[in-house]
Amino acid sequence: MSFTSRHTVSRAPGRICLLGDNVDLIEKPVIAAAISAFLSISLQTHDDDRVILIANDIGLQEEFSLGDTPDLDSPLKYLKAIYLRLQDRITNGFEATIHSQIPVSAGMSSSTALCIAFIRALSQAFDINLGIAEIAELSYLIEREDLNIECGRMDQYAIAFGGISYIYTGSNPGVEQIPVDSLPIVVADTQEAHDTKELQEWLQNRLRSKEKVLTDSLIRVSALVDQGKQALLTGNLELLGTMMNQQQIEENIMGTATKRLNNFCQTALEAGAWGAKQMGAGGGGCAIALCPPEKVDSVQFELAALDAPAWAFEIYHNKE
Repeated sequence: MSFTSRHTVSRAPGRICLLGDNVDLIEKPVIAAAISAFLSISLQTHDDDRVILIANDIGLQEEFSLGDTPDLDSPLKYLKAIYLRLQDRITNGFEATIHSQIPVSAGMSSSTALCIAFIRALSQAFDINLGIAEIAELSYLIEREDLNIECGRMDQYAIAFGGISYIYTGSNPGVEQIPVDSLPIVVADTQEAHDTKELQEWLQNRLRSKEKVLTDSLIRVSALVDQGKQALLTGNLELLGTMMNQQQIEENIMGTATKRLNNFCQTALEAGAWGAKQMGAGGGGCAIALCPPEKVDSVQFELAALDAPAWAFEIYHNKE
């Protein structure tokens, strides 16, 4: 049988969390959204057993052969862990090249976007035919079980499904998509150095020890998520902003906020935002502001003046 090479391009968006950062660690619902910043993977199959992984953005290339068990201690560990999960369905060698617009270590889940994009690319190239929910759950299992990352399910489901999602993050995960086409948001990267994995492990250790300050605060944030869902469904964005402000108060109680993150949130509010909060595990990364539409430009300008990249992202609705 003659070999026919296949070329596929798959992409996945970054994500923002509107409400509920870290409550997926206790398997409570969150509200997240996919944004118009993408990581793409170009994959070309070929008629031999070589697997070539290329990350031009960081100047890295790795190669192994079908049947090998590649190590999982390099920046390309996510791709190699996915390969190991799907290797029985992969019939030929291939070359995969990564290109990303998503800031790294900024709380926009660039690593999960990498997982989702690569799973999609392999699914398309080798007729594995995974559905959206299957892709999201596989990405979660790879990150949590194979790579020992102390994550919840928010990132995987938000990125796989796209749009604005109310995500059930427990053992029976699911997504309720909220019918809102766009949001006037600004995201700014504080560029504070922090280790997301270390922060997630710190939070999980505190949860295992049943630290009351943390658990009580996460329960209050969970209640904010439900209120925020109703605010979105009724179009009350100003109320949603209030919920975001209240979550930032809880971030300080939990000890995940920093002086610079608080400064970004306050600057956004002074520039006219309805609400502002940090994103991700904490300790640095990005702040997000929800603004009246006429205030987006001024909020973006003031945040950028803090020596920070600032973006007015669109919401990305998955059409794949």
